[in-house]
Amino acid sequence: MAFKVTKRAQMVGETTAGSFSFTNFTQFENGMILNIASVRHTFPDGSKFEGIGIAPDVEIHPTIQDLKAGKDVVLDRALALATQR
Repeated sequence: MAFKVTKRAQMVGETTAGSFSFTNFTQFENGMILNIASVRHTFPDGSKFEGIGIAPDVEIHPTIQDLKAGKDVVLDRALALATQR
């Protein structure tokens, strides 16, 4: 979120899952764990990204064929963009 807001980096890839990892959890005697998001973060303008995600500046969707072939199309695009600067 900080990179998106400050425009200090160009984000490449897919929209994030829309979660923030600051959670609290309780472990029960039977081994179960209850994990609860304990902070609700927003963009500085108040808009939400939790449950929505953060969209990249350059959207790239790897295909199953890319993954099977061992291709990292997101990294390839990011490197191509870096060399253009």
